[in-house]
Amino acid sequence: MEINGEQVNEIVNYADLGLSPEVMKAIDKKGYVQATPVQAGAIPYFMQWKDVIAKAPTGTGKTFAFGIPMVEHIDPEREEVQALVLAPTRELAVQIQEELRDLCEFKEGVRTVCLYGGAPIDKQINTLKKRPQIVVATPGRLMDHMKRRTV
Repeated sequence: MEINGEQVNEIVNYADLGLSPEVMKAIDKKGYVQATPVQAGAIPYFMQWKDVIAKAPTGTGKTFAFGIPMVEHIDPEREEVQALVLAPTRELAVQIQEELRDLCEFKEGVRTVCLYGGAPIDKQINTLKKRPQIVVATPGRLMDHMKRRTV
């Protein structure tokens, strides 16, 4: 796996990454102890607000690699969208949103929404009215919401 052009193979415990008690509680609830190499390589960069280019195969934990720092950086007091994840398919968008929702479980006031085609747009609009800070969306449905000025 590569992070910013460098090979990463190190395995680190989540407890050694300086994460908040709330996120650690969510990770512990999933039964995870060790970060995967892509997570161990990417999370420290993201926590410092640095850009990351990661190259890793499917199933290596890329969602947590960007999701953990994303959740850590969300300010629950602010009600505007603070993070956007674009996914090419509705299945991947739903999967990412479920992982992020699990990470947010103990972060009071942090809300997520998943926007994708093939689902009732009215329900999505109602969810957006609850002012989620994290939006996971497919490009087409995001554009629909932008045209409607609902996001």
